[in-house]
Amino acid sequence: MHNRLQPLYRAFYAIKPPERIARQIDHFADTLDPIADRVPAEHQHVTLGITTDAPVYPYELIKALRRAGVGIRAEPFDLTLDRLSIGGRSAALRPARAVPGLSALRQEIVRAMQVAGATARPGWTFSPHQTLFYRDGRPDQRAVPGFGWRVEEVVLICSHVGRTRHEIVGRWPLIGAAQYRLL
Repeated sequence: MHNRLQPLYRAFYAIKPPERIARQIDHFADTLDPIADRVPAEHQHVTLGITTDAPVYPYELIKALRRAGVGIRAEPFDLTLDRLSIGGRSAALRPARAVPGLSALRQEIVRAMQVAGATARPGWTFSPHQTLFYRDGRPDQRAVPGFGWRVEEVVLICSHVGRTRHEIVGRWPLIGAAQYRLL
């Protein structure tokens, strides 16, 4: 656990739902637990690769991850989060089945992080999910109607940990082999 007074920064690649879907997910989370510490709609994401926390703003790491992000080659794909998973301290939406496009993008992210020389967060493993809220409660899993969208871009985010700030520091469209460089 870190001292909440000391700033921490966390860089990660992610996909984000479109604004309309994020608002629908936020409403769904509110129906589940209106007093829970919900993830704001503008912060909703599925993490694809995450770095270790830094005590100072990681300018050089972000520059390296942006350079590596230019090389991400993946096709757009459809994603549906249709499984509710409530654990001991959080609730999340997950895909009920494997999504080949998501797996392919994840492999590209692993490669990009290696190219950037980025150290992955210790103990983190890829388990595709979008956190809805944080709270203590008994575990539960069930199918839900689902929230789907066409994933057409990947973003690089720098989280200002504990300060509810997500700074998008890079974004790249998913256009497969025709991927091009964004400045």
